[in-house]
Amino acid sequence: MKVMQLNLFQYIREKFFPNYKPQNHEQLVIDIITLLFNQDDTECITAPISGRYYISNKRLGYWVKIADTAVTITNHKFTYVAQSPLNFNEYVIEVVKEYIERDREEFEKAVFQNELELLSNIKASIEVETKYNKK
Repeated sequence: MKVMQLNLFQYIREKFFPNYKPQNHEQLVIDIITLLFNQDDTECITAPISGRYYISNKRLGYWVKIADTAVTITNHKFTYVAQSPLNFNEYVIEVVKEYIERDREEFEKAVFQNELELLSNIKASIEVETKYNKK
């Protein structure tokens, strides 16, 4: 379902943070998150009360936690914590929200397409049954 190529960081930066220039380590964190989002088997969930976001790719063995004050990247060998200015974390959170929104839109299109097919099949079945009973 994740066929979209993500250039969200550039879009978000230009729209919400036009003067923000990530530092080198921040850009690497952005690149890692972008690469993970471009994988079909990457999952992204949110904890709505705490406002945290979790990105995971079990096949690659990487997990990312994005909170208000830090971005944590981990696997079974290491943990890296990027505590950066608030602008960076807000920037990353906006990108994650945009990704979730696009991913859910694709999900809804697929689900509602299935619903339309189901309704069409029900209608056709009723029409066939009605014609059969009239004979």
